[in-house]
Amino acid sequence: MNRISAGGAGFDSATGVSDRPRLTRVLESPLVRLCVIQGPSGAGKTTLVRSWMLRAEQPRGVVRVSVPSGITSTRMLWHRVIVAAGRPGRLSAETVAGADALIDTARRLIPADHPVVLVLDAYERLGELTERVDHDLLRLLAAYPMLRVIVTTRGETALSVAALDDGITRVISRGELAFTAGEVGTLLREQAGITDERVARQVVAATGGLALTVRAAVQAISQVGHIPRLDSSEWNGVMADRIASSLGDPETVEFVTDTAVLPFVDAALASRLTGDPDAEALLTTLERDGFGRWIPYASGGRVFQYVETVKDAFRARAQRDGDRYRRMCVAAAQAMLDGGTALAHALELAVEGEDWALADRVLAHLAASSADSHPSDTLLPVLQRVPREVLPRHPMLAFGLALALSASPLRWPEAAGVFETVIDTPSYPTYFAPELDEPTMMSVRATALRLRGDWRASNDLSLDALELVSRIEPETASRFGEHLGAMLRQLSLSLWQGGRLSEAMTAATRSAAAGSKPASRNSSTALAAAMTAPAGDTVRARAMLATLDRTAWPVDAPRPVLAIGLAAIAETWISLDALDFRGATRHLKLAPTASQSECWPLATATSLAVWHGKGFAAAEAERVWAELERGDLPGMGENVASQQLHAALALAWLAAGDHRRAAEALESQPDDSPMLSHARVMWLLAERRDAAAFEQAELELALPGHTIRSRAELQTSGAIAALRVGDEERAWAWLGAAALVSDHYGARMHVALLHPRDRLALGDFAAQRNALVLQRYLKTPGRARAAARPVAVPLTDREKVVLTAVDRHGSTRDAAAALFVSPSTVKAQLQSIYRKLGVTSRRAACEVARELGILDPKVPLRLP
Repeated sequence: MNRISAGGAGFDSATGVSDRPRLTRVLESPLVRLCVIQGPSGAGKTTLVRSWMLRAEQPRGVVRVSVPSGITSTRMLWHRVIVAAGRPGRLSAETVAGADALIDTARRLIPADHPVVLVLDAYERLGELTERVDHDLLRLLAAYPMLRVIVTTRGETALSVAALDDGITRVISRGELAFTAGEVGTLLREQAGITDERVARQVVAATGGLALTVRAAVQAISQVGHIPRLDSSEWNGVMADRIASSLGDPETVEFVTDTAVLPFVDAALASRLTGDPDAEALLTTLERDGFGRWIPYASGGRVFQYVETVKDAFRARAQRDGDRYRRMCVAAAQAMLDGGTALAHALELAVEGEDWALADRVLAHLAASSADSHPSDTLLPVLQRVPREVLPRHPMLAFGLALALSASPLRWPEAAGVFETVIDTPSYPTYFAPELDEPTMMSVRATALRLRGDWRASNDLSLDALELVSRIEPETASRFGEHLGAMLRQLSLSLWQGGRLSEAMTAATRSAAAGSKPASRNSSTALAAAMTAPAGDTVRARAMLATLDRTAWPVDAPRPVLAIGLAAIAETWISLDALDFRGATRHLKLAPTASQSECWPLATATSLAVWHGKGFAAAEAERVWAELERGDLPGMGENVASQQLHAALALAWLAAGDHRRAAEALESQPDDSPMLSHARVMWLLAERRDAAAFEQAELELALPGHTIRSRAELQTSGAIAALRVGDEERAWAWLGAAALVSDHYGARMHVALLHPRDRLALGDFAAQRNALVLQRYLKTPGRARAAARPVAVPLTDREKVVLTAVDRHGSTRDAAAALFVSPSTVKAQLQSIYRKLGVTSRRAACEVARELGILDPKVPLRLP
């Protein structure tokens, strides 16, 4: 017999595998009083024990018992242990015959002068006796310090967590039983004469290190004399045959083959798939034997889940009969669809079974039950397997694939083509109910148009779909509430992007009322709040957010939940209107700012407003500008969010003193968008074109589609223009209207971003009229410039003189002449001043310095 020393690794010809010291050291350690070796069939539990016994220093001290099938009492087990102990000749035949209970077993088996190791193999066969035997073993371990116990089992046992006073309990799990590349390398070297480490790693990758398939792989390599293709399905098939031989009867093998196709199965579905009326009992037996386990599921039910190794192996076995396998996949998918559970798995099975019509229906129901409102690539691996030629006949499959593709900015062009298929499809499949299917398809097309960038067509189609939804009978609406909620959320997004805020809010409100699941209501409510707060009604948005059930949001989601991001946008605007810029920054961290998100324009406009308020308008504007120059971003185009973003960008450039770039941000946008009205008037005011600003304000106020915020902003900037041209009555009317709106709805953040000179002029005007509402509206900390633009480093006396000269003389050359220095000297000083004040132009530097009290007429005009 070929054995190795305790410290090395080698090949054991008796067991057919390499000795594994990392595991056998655990079995022979006197500190380990109780060792539980736990794993599925084929994991190498028994082989590990046999290998250790063959090289044990005191083999007579080891008593190994394989628990028989059909054991009915503990007395039967302990008698079998005594019989096994008598085989080496340690006990007489009379002693063996007279012992049949636990105490007899202990007294006769365990001498006081040397240790004994009791090995119970196939412990899962105890079934209902497991708990009693667990208790007996713990009693023996407590009473006899020289006893150690090793248990191998496929199933669960309370011994795994047993606490001992004079030793430890050690569990060797499936992961530890898996062969390492080094151990496979030893087998390959001894059995096949191969010393290539890469082959060993390939075997581990193909087999998962499972002992059964490792041995099969090494044996195949040894027999053919070369390295075969180590395809995982090939070895899964080999393993399935090995496991099938241990199941006992062909009926059980077929049962496992049919049910292992599924990720999990309940008793009713198992009976439906296999025709076995007693499926639950058989699944329970399979659990006891370690092939899987019952796990809790929705609504207090439970499902059976095979261990990964068994599932993969028998799935490969089922695939040998392609037609039967596809029929089982389709039957399982249909059953899941009928039950309304595990729809994502049902979709995968329907695609696996190549039933495209069923897959189309499953995806429709999956989308209807989703609480999310944004594209996701979760289903992309499944949907990419659908042949492109079938997509025109199955629009939901096309829609799902397009959504999955659009979740990646790199695949937007490909997604656009699939969206075209959705829009142009001639098919009208039946998904839910006749009166629901037509608005469903209109909603799908409207969403496809929106995501493709055709917001006007999406807006028109959404209005038509909303009209059809309003005609649905209450009974049908109640039965398909979750679907209506998901549909109305998408219609709401399309209508909002098209500038129809009132209709969008109606759709969002109805969506929240239609859904019964907290996550669905959360999504609808968060969407409504994210539309309402930027539009200026922060009072209503705050009330909406108060109704959210935040316990319904997953705390460990693999990716951020969009509803959380939308709620964060609403909370950010609420903080902005409260002039709490620090709080706004905190909320902003949860907003969906990733460039692949359709909500990126809205989130980025919000971000610009926050950083503008904190005094970092120029830096944030540069970042956003760089993003926009990179190309076609999701959500950008002729829609409300893009217009809000360009308005915020223009205001940020104005705050930084860069009028040219502010004009560029506005020029690319439509002239009739009320979202840009305030920014257009502010640009004219910054250019000192006061009369033009006044006229522009009048024209902009007449535009349809203003929100509460856009109108209040425009009335405020229009009041500045009116005061500059001397029309106090118009200034009074516009400013008063904006103040009343602010009092009622809360929109006032824009006042903090006004130039301090303009805010001061408005404040003086309000004081002259003794208007408390106006004074309260205009009373802000002015963080946009003064408080939020502190001088990073105090200006030197020389820099103050240069800045005063530039302020008085205008040009760099004239300032240099007045100071009797070269223009390059003035330019160098100005660069330092710009850096300290956080500006990029002479005009901006002078304005900020005046606000901060740096410019003083008493400062001398000559350099010291």
